[in-house]
Amino acid sequence: MSKITRDWFYITLAFILSCLVFYGYYFTTKGTKLDIVYKNWDGPSYVLAAISLYKPEVAYQNNFINSGDIRSDWTWLPAHFPLYPLLIRAFSFLGYFQAMLLISIGFALLCYFALYDLICSLRISKNPLLLTLPFIFLSPRWFIVSHTGGSESMFLFFILLFLRYLYQRNHWRAAIFIALAQLARPQAAFFGLGLAVVALIELLRSHDLKKIISTYYPYLTIPLSLLLVFCFYRLQTGNFWAFFNAISLTKNLQSIPFQTFSFPSTNIETFWQEVNAYDYVLYLGACLFMFRKKLWQFGILGLVYFIPLIFLQHSDISRYAIPLLPFAFIAYSEIIEKREFSLATLLMSPAVMLYAINFMDHNHGI
Repeated sequence: MSKITRDWFYITLAFILSCLVFYGYYFTTKGTKLDIVYKNWDGPSYVLAAISLYKPEVAYQNNFINSGDIRSDWTWLPAHFPLYPLLIRAFSFLGYFQAMLLISIGFALLCYFALYDLICSLRISKNPLLLTLPFIFLSPRWFIVSHTGGSESMFLFFILLFLRYLYQRNHWRAAIFIALAQLARPQAAFFGLGLAVVALIELLRSHDLKKIISTYYPYLTIPLSLLLVFCFYRLQTGNFWAFFNAISLTKNLQSIPFQTFSFPSTNIETFWQEVNAYDYVLYLGACLFMFRKKLWQFGILGLVYFIPLIFLQHSDISRYAIPLLPFAFIAYSEIIEKREFSLATLLMSPAVMLYAINFMDHNHGI
């Protein structure tokens, strides 16, 4: 058995054990078993999108989440990009909620393999297994979304592969995976903007426009993916701009920074926001460390994704920052790969699970 195969076996075993313990709690203590897991947001929204295929009249007829903002002529469902709902629909013979959860879990496992592979490609650690294992539990918000319904695990898997092939300068493969990420979540557009900044910097350095165009034109897959999503929305809802109409309901992005510390206000449920201050420091530090590690392209991508986070008026910064986790694991690899860190993560894994259980008890639909 090769080292990589053995390490992947250990990663799979650790993930399966975490699932057995976590889901075992619900099977042994809850009469409804996985009901709360299925209902954790935003899982039900994706299921409704899968059932209705974004058609307002169908969503209205099947409005099991009892949302007052789902009407026969308009819904906010287009805020959730369609790749994940379409996969749920494809595997709906298992049951819509069962398909929702299995797809999320499956992509979570693929994320661990992809991070391991990225670490090996970057050659930043002699022990990629120890650097990867804490990713199962860190961040705690990632633990939740990787064990419930949501498009984050799928999105992060595509981002990890995009980063790997970008580093290897295999631009067509990188372009394919960032396009898939764009079909999964709108936030992929920030990585597209980051690539535009990278291309501009390389142009200023080389003054060779022809070379820059020939290098980066594959990434036109990003706007093409967006166009495909909007055309799909036009077909299903009758509105090409349905996504923008949907996100206008929440208005999460503000013109003034650090609005996550503006309790009481929309989407700010508590004044206990210390964790978001930590997130800002840790993730900005991770982006800046990319330059020290001579991964300046990653640094640009990370910063372009990070900057909008400080203008986000939302308590759940840790969830929106999940795509920056690979940058954090790369930046702080010298600490994370230590056996002491893995031991600490293992010993504190019950705390992560208890946090997840408590969080999900108050973050689910009807």
